[in-house]
Amino acid sequence: MTRLDEDEVETEHMYSIAKRFRFSAAHVLHSPALSGAQNAAVYGKCAGPSGHGHDYTIEVIVGRQSLDNDVVITRRWLEVEAAEALAGRFAFTNLNETFGRDFIPTGENLAEAAWRLLRPHLPSENSLTVRLVETPKNAFVYRGDGEQLRTQTV
Repeated sequence: MTRLDEDEVETEHMYSIAKRFRFSAAHVLHSPALSGAQNAAVYGKCAGPSGHGHDYTIEVIVGRQSLDNDVVITRRWLEVEAAEALAGRFAFTNLNETFGRDFIPTGENLAEAAWRLLRPHLPSENSLTVRLVETPKNAFVYRGDGEQLRTQTV
């Protein structure tokens, strides 16, 4: 069986580059709209009130139809700008506090949040896919809504 963090994510573009970032963070999955029993049914052991942590991996995949100066995006963008944007919001935090009380830090929501943090800093020619690995058995992919970035931010 292949580990999830070794799988490739397909993109629509001819060229793509991927960079992995690792971070540790804690969370509790709890919706105030649900009862305790409903939260347990939806979120399982992640709904425990004391919370728990994960060693996450976020894979940022930037694509492009054609190359600009023989690269998809500069390595500086991946290694410095993307790293700073993600580390400042994710690393060594309680994700419930980081993103506010209305944010439920599921893998799906965290992948989208990372996408929304990074997308405004990329040229429009580039696509962006974010893949968040929560455990060796659980990964979440967010490809965004095309080039139509909604104004909602996280």
